[in-house]
Amino acid sequence: MLPRRLYRAARYLVAEMSIDPAAARRWLPAGLRLDSEVGELFAASFADNAFGSVYLEAGIFLRVRHLGRRAIHCPWMVVDDDVALILGRELLGYPKKLAELQWLDDRDSIRVRCVRRGAELVRLDATLGAVVSSPPPFLGRPHRNLIGTVLPRLVAFTPREVPVEVRAADVHVRVGTSERDPLHELGWGQVLRARLHTVDLMRSLPPVPVGIAPDPRGVRRRHW
Repeated sequence: MLPRRLYRAARYLVAEMSIDPAAARRWLPAGLRLDSEVGELFAASFADNAFGSVYLEAGIFLRVRHLGRRAIHCPWMVVDDDVALILGRELLGYPKKLAELQWLDDRDSIRVRCVRRGAELVRLDATLGAVVSSPPPFLGRPHRNLIGTVLPRLVAFTPREVPVEVRAADVHVRVGTSERDPLHELGWGQVLRARLHTVDLMRSLPPVPVGIAPDPRGVRRRHW
């Protein structure tokens, strides 16, 4: 049985940014409706977890509605560890791919760089500010992801997140692109808010299938 605490002091540097809603809709599988013109670009550092892997991650969340309920959907994610890739894709539907990631930090600043197949896709340069007293959850929100490639299935789950500390951040973001990772399609605009979430992630209920969801864009398979 998995331990109660799966990740200890996981760190998520998050930039909430304006996006092109028409473009973002093309990144959604059937059954999900875009609920916001704000997208979330993030990088994460996992130094202590139950799987014995120390790894880095970067990804995108889009805010959606499914059957009238708000949720988040992950259309793109990269990691630098194959164990994390397999578990995340097979169990939770995060569309993980391998990339080279770098996370450098000190007490009040963080620098992140993500390179895949020779192309720099994400660069985040953050200066950390004050502690946020009543922060919103980051990972601990309802998810709707796709599992499978031959017959993709939409699954629902909500990670259990226990905040340790959340700090405001001033982040400079550079989003790159490549043929297989066309991040520019989302039309990233200005950074609206940014935070560093330090959280523990607890064991939670497994994903529940909520329907078959063919992806008319083919973005997932076309660019992998």
